[in-house]
Amino acid sequence: MTSVENTGWAWADHGVAVSGSVYGNITVNAAMQSWPHRLGVVPVPADRRIDRPADRRLAGALAADPTPEVLVGLGGVGKTQAAANLANRWWDEGKVDLLVWVTATTRSDIVATYAQAAADVTGVADADRFLAWLAATPRRWLVVLDGLTEPGQARGLWPPITAAGRTVITARRRDSSLLAGRNEIPVGAFTPEEAAGYLTGKLGDRPSRLAEAAELAADLGHLPLALAQAAAFILDQKGTDCAGYRRRLRSAAWPR
Repeated sequence: MTSVENTGWAWADHGVAVSGSVYGNITVNAAMQSWPHRLGVVPVPADRRIDRPADRRLAGALAADPTPEVLVGLGGVGKTQAAANLANRWWDEGKVDLLVWVTATTRSDIVATYAQAAADVTGVADADRFLAWLAATPRRWLVVLDGLTEPGQARGLWPPITAAGRTVITARRRDSSLLAGRNEIPVGAFTPEEAAGYLTGKLGDRPSRLAEAAELAADLGHLPLALAQAAAFILDQKGTDCAGYRRRLRSAAWPR
C-alpha cells in the first residue's frame, strides 16, 4: 500500500491497491481516472469583472473550513460569477483534483451530473456512488451547485463534509433548510464606488461615454447584470453614452 501525498488541505491517508484505488468500499478502475478532472461548464468571467467582498469572504472561508458556503442574493447580483471566479481560479492554480459544476435548477439536473461524475471517476454512472466516493476520497474536490431554486431538490444529494472537499451553493432563497449547517455569504448590488469602477473599466477608453454614469447606476439599482447590459448596449451603439441610455430608459424608446 502506498500513501497519498497531501498537496493542499489536510486529510487522512488512504491506501492504493495494485488493481486500482480503493476509497472506502469503492474500488476505482485506474483506467477510468484522468487527473485533474473537471465536469460541467463553468461560466467565463464577465468582462471587466471587479473583485468584491463576497469573493474574498468565499475564498477565505473555504480555505479555512470545509463547511459548505451558500452565496445568497437576488437575481443579477453576481452569485454565479463569484462561484465561477473561485472555481476557475482554484482550477488554474492546481488547488483541486476534481471540479464539478452542477446546474442545480432541477433535481434531475443534479442527479444527472452526479451520475456522469461517478462514471468518470468510478466507471459506474450512479449518483449515490459519486456521493460515497466524495466521502471517502483523499483527492481535493470542489462541487458547485449553481442556481438551486428549491432546497428540497437537493435532499439526499448534498455533497458530504470532508477535509478533502469543498461545496459552494448559489441560491436566491434563504430557507432554514438550506442554511442549516452551512455558512451564508450575502451577495448584494454594487456599491456606488463599485458601479463607478465597473463602468469606468468598460467605457472609460472614451470618457465622454461616462456622462451621467453615477446617475445611470442609481437608476439601475446598482445591479451588476443591469449595468453589464447597459454597458454592452452603449458599446454597441455609436454615439451613445450613459446619459443617452438614461433617456432611453425614461422614454422606453428601445429599438425593435
